[in-house]
Amino acid sequence: MTKFIYNRSLVLGGSKGIGKSIAQLLKDISKEVFAFSSKDIDLSNLDSVDKFLKKYTFTDILVLNGAGPPNLKFEDISQEIWIKYFKQLFLSHCEILKKIKINNNGYIFYISSSLIKEPDQNLIISSSLRIALSSVLKSLSINYSKKKISIINIAPGPFKTDRVKDLIKDISLYEKNLPLGMLGNPDEIGKFVKFIVKNKIKYITGSTI
Repeated sequence: MTKFIYNRSLVLGGSKGIGKSIAQLLKDISKEVFAFSSKDIDLSNLDSVDKFLKKYTFTDILVLNGAGPPNLKFEDISQEIWIKYFKQLFLSHCEILKKIKINNNGYIFYISSSLIKEPDQNLIISSSLRIALSSVLKSLSINYSKKKISIINIAPGPFKTDRVKDLIKDISLYEKNLPLGMLGNPDEIGKFVKFIVKNKIKYITGSTI
């Protein structure tokens, strides 16, 4: 019989890509794993977020993840687009952090992007709002640590996901310029999250990896 380490895990953006990989691998160590798609919770719609929060009020592991914004230059971003993605990439996550109770000794993982370190002028919405949420999480990590809750920001580069395929026209050509000559596999992120949780690694809280 499997001895689960944790009772509940909530994975946003868990229907595909990196989120799906994390959700699948957490099933080995978490009794309940809920993987949500945009149909379950629309992060750009605060009413949808409120409904979600009435149903899911606590967890041991929370994975903040979701779809990114379109590829647009700064001058082409309308006010409506800024507001939509401000809600989707920042405000909704803040509401979730405020209202979901993370049990003692739990974890919060934020799947952001390497854009927080190396911004792209065509992905300015993503880089700016992800940097903002990263700052919030780093600040919160101090208070959460009193309950042995660790917050870890994972900022992946190019991985084999639908989003990367949408952003990059010629994958083969792009891969040739990467250090390993290939895109990353989402399972690598899933295995990393599982390793951290399974081994109860706590000291790297507040870090970006």
